Amino acid sequence: MVSSRSALRAGALAAALLAAPRAQALQPLAEFLQSARTASPDNREARASTEVSRAQASAATSRLLPGISLRGTYARNQYEVSEPAGGGTLTLAPANQLDAYAVLTVPLFDAASFVRARAASGSARAAEASQQDAALQVEGAVAQAYYQVIADLGLVDSSRRALEVARANLTLTEHQRASGAVAGLDVDRARAEVERQVQQLASAELGLRLDARALTSRTGLAPDLAAAPALEDDLHEEAPLEAFVPPDTELPALAAAAEARRAQEQQARAQRLTLVPALTGSLAEHGTNAPGLVPGHTWSYQGVLALTWSFDGSTLAGIRAEDARLAVASAREERTRLAVHDAIHRAWSTVQTDLARSRSARAQAEVSARAAGLARDRYRVGASTQLDLLQAQRDAFAADVNRIQADADLVNGRAQLRLAAGRSLLDR
Repeated sequence: MVSSRSALRAGALAAALLAAPRAQALQPLAEFLQSARTASPDNREARASTEVSRAQASAATSRLLPGISLRGTYARNQYEVSEPAGGGTLTLAPANQLDAYAVLTVPLFDAASFVRARAASGSARAAEASQQDAALQVEGAVAQAYYQVIADLGLVDSSRRALEVARANLTLTEHQRASGAVAGLDVDRARAEVERQVQQLASAELGLRLDARALTSRTGLAPDLAAAPALEDDLHEEAPLEAFVPPDTELPALAAAAEARRAQEQQARAQRLTLVPALTGSLAEHGTNAPGLVPGHTWSYQGVLALTWSFDGSTLAGIRAEDARLAVASAREERTRLAVHDAIHRAWSTVQTDLARSRSARAQAEVSARAAGLARDRYRVGASTQLDLLQAQRDAFAADVNRIQADADLVNGRAQLRLAAGRSLLDR
């Protein structure tokens, strides 16, 4: 059982996962997730597939219900055939012959069709579970793209600051060169460092544009990139792994595989039941202007009971084929079970690693920033070389980039863990 403190912490984390601060420019994650539910092609395809399966299930059930058919014909006979009868004329084939048929068919006993209808209903349930799994997969892709955009925004901001620092260093070096404190080589190095940071900023902006476009394509919602939202995590430990392993029925991917396997079991059973005769009843009403040998009765009915049974080599082959498909479905279910539980374990383990990385990256960024400031002060008074300054600033920039990416990976990892456990990020 998760303690009340853990539950409160999980609730706070869910809120942090779903929304960036309202004061920031980038929209909250929840807006992208809601938009993806309707705009994502994967979600639309899954919904359409579910509707197809439901329609097929309805069609299979309808075959077990009474059905009616109507048919009308007109025939032009070259010769009219009539015979004298009882002082009158009996028309056997008029020149213009009209016939109308109405047939009511009632399946009385068809074991194979009944079981196939149950199998179709199972396939529809499997499609519904697959639709839920597709929605979780889309949420996972959207969350990853969203937090990568935040990381890109942070990287662009860090690159701009690094460029400003490099330009300030160039100005300082030029002043020191003018006073004769440093050689001309130091000025060239400072200029090269500025250009390197220009290239770094261009690469960061390109990554941001590409990732923002990917997020737009997945959700149909264009992100506002005017400012980077704060991306913070309190570095709390996750609940034990067992807390993220729900019953199999609560994991949509596994539920879909189980329903598909059960539906195939019904299909295999239905194929065997084709060896059982089927009984059908029908009532046909026939109207014609050529009553033939029954003069005066233009309408007549006929009731029929039909017992149907057929067997050939394809019957046994069909049974073997359905049994083989059942073996395939069982193997897929087991493979899905292993993959789903492996994904939960991998996501939980990844969060543990991301926690260690984020702690270390924050400490490294803090120390590197202090070292860069100290190196700048020492260089200003001539107590260190320019190479020492450049190396310290590069280390500080790399550490800041590593911190930004580590924090983004951690928050995204927490989201992916909940999705792997079958929990939508939009659920309370």
